[in-house]
Amino acid sequence: MNENIQSNLLRLRILNDKTQEKIAEDAGISLLTYRNIESGKSMPNIDTLTKLANVFNVRIEDFFKECNKIEAVRFRAVNKKNIKKREEIIYIVSSWLENFNNLVNKLNENDNYRYKLEDIEGSTLDPKEMANKVRAKFDIKNEPIRDICGLLEFRAGIKLYAREFNSDNFFGLSLKDSNNNRVVVVNTWDRISVERRIFSVAHELGHILLHLNSFNSDLTFEDPQEEKEADTFASYLLMPENEFLQEWQKADNCDFVDRVIKVKQIFRVSYKVVLYRLNELIKLQKPNYNIWPIFYKEYSKKYNTKLSKKDEMYSLNVNSKELQALSNNIYFGRGIASLAKKAYMQKLLSLEKCAEILDKTKDEMKYLINTWDLQYNIPFD
Repeated sequence: MNENIQSNLLRLRILNDKTQEKIAEDAGISLLTYRNIESGKSMPNIDTLTKLANVFNVRIEDFFKECNKIEAVRFRAVNKKNIKKREEIIYIVSSWLENFNNLVNKLNENDNYRYKLEDIEGSTLDPKEMANKVRAKFDIKNEPIRDICGLLEFRAGIKLYAREFNSDNFFGLSLKDSNNNRVVVVNTWDRISVERRIFSVAHELGHILLHLNSFNSDLTFEDPQEEKEADTFASYLLMPENEFLQEWQKADNCDFVDRVIKVKQIFRVSYKVVLYRLNELIKLQKPNYNIWPIFYKEYSKKYNTKLSKKDEMYSLNVNSKELQALSNNIYFGRGIASLAKKAYMQKLLSLEKCAEILDKTKDEMKYLINTWDLQYNIPFD
């Protein structure tokens, strides 16, 4: 059985959001026949391949093309039973990355999308020190990071894929492919707060810099210690220690709950990150201290309601820049969106292919192209 047929069938079915039953019905073959082909148990004849090619609107030879190989992936989920199958998500990402790399090659843009953190990758095992190295590398100094997406894409050369996966138990993953790309995927489902999305991006960057040698596509479990280290990295990258303490002290005129809210909004993190850091500091003097029940009690007293552990207090405004950068409606990835636009304007990409890459209908794509044309006619001077 040709493994490429099996892989491409699964990839195409997922991209078209079809069930095995629907594909079999549209192709006029039995469900068992299709399942055996997709699982690799049987090899389709030319007649069956022709029917399947018509269903997916591809050429027969497209089934034999080698899929973009994902060499190493870290899959992060709270509960893998409640999310889409791991392999399906990886295939979606693989197809997106294939389109991205094809556009980079077509436009000769490889130098502009080169990974730029190899010199510090694995240089320390201390997550706090690694966070400081990233800030020093990009001369961020001590200010809050206002655009985590721009940091990864423009300055670190990491490809970022923001997509809805319709699960609040899957936050993101990171991977390395055969072209030495580093990729971070973040779930932008609207039930996941912007703060959580930002933290997930930083968390996955931590895995890339601290744990790349442990990336393994065959492993589905998580290492608790590595997860903790990635969380620590993300916390210190987004909220440097000295600046956190200064802002906490500045807010001493507020009550406990409002003080947490003020600090979280400054650094664009979850209230949980603030509490984690406070608890970490207090435990240096009081090892048995636990700030969490105290906070939830004060919150209930102040607002006369309980705070769900999945809720975010005073989440970032829906019109904030960061939400726009991690929203399916506005953000398609700085890299692939700008590349698709450039390729279309140079007549290297069809409208239909552009729509497929940006996950838009043909009409939506036509509207977007009209706005591209409009931008060139606006007098900025």
